Amino acid sequence: MLSETVRLEKLRQKIEDLREKSGDRANYIDYGKPNPAQLKEAEDTLKKLDVEINAGLAELKQLLDTLRKQQPQVIEEWVKYHVSLLETVVAEISTDRNAGTRKYVAKETIGEWNKMLAGEVDYVNINGGFLKDYKMHVRSINENSKVGEVIKGMKTSSQANAKGKAWWQFWN
Repeated sequence: MLSETVRLEKLRQKIEDLREKSGDRANYIDYGKPNPAQLKEAEDTLKKLDVEINAGLAELKQLLDTLRKQQPQVIEEWVKYHVSLLETVVAEISTDRNAGTRKYVAKETIGEWNKMLAGEVDYVNINGGFLKDYKMHVRSINENSKVGEVIKGMKTSSQANAKGKAWWQFWN
């Protein structure tokens, strides 16, 4: 994996993490019943996170614009890496009742990565609910990562835990 590819992914992950923190703060404001002091603190944190998110998105866009002109193979490698992982999710054989949704989300995410390749979008979010194995796997990206590798520890969706849920489900 090219070092610039790893850099792109780490920046994407930084933005994703900031967006998750922002969502957590927004949920706290909406549902946490904060007192006035807590509300002000949460709102201030939310504003700071929004600034950081926008700065990260601007940095990512600038880097992508440069790479699209000077090293398009980096973006191609990045997209192929993600699409190859998502294709393993689409190819899963499962009888789990949520497997169809998981495959749908994977296909939609492949579509977003293809838009990235075409220059139509500058950021792709990963659904941590239905694609948590993929999301966790890309966190380990480094120069030794390869397009077409297998998601670490990936099982088939039909493998269930003691509660009878597919291994990737986290909700009740």
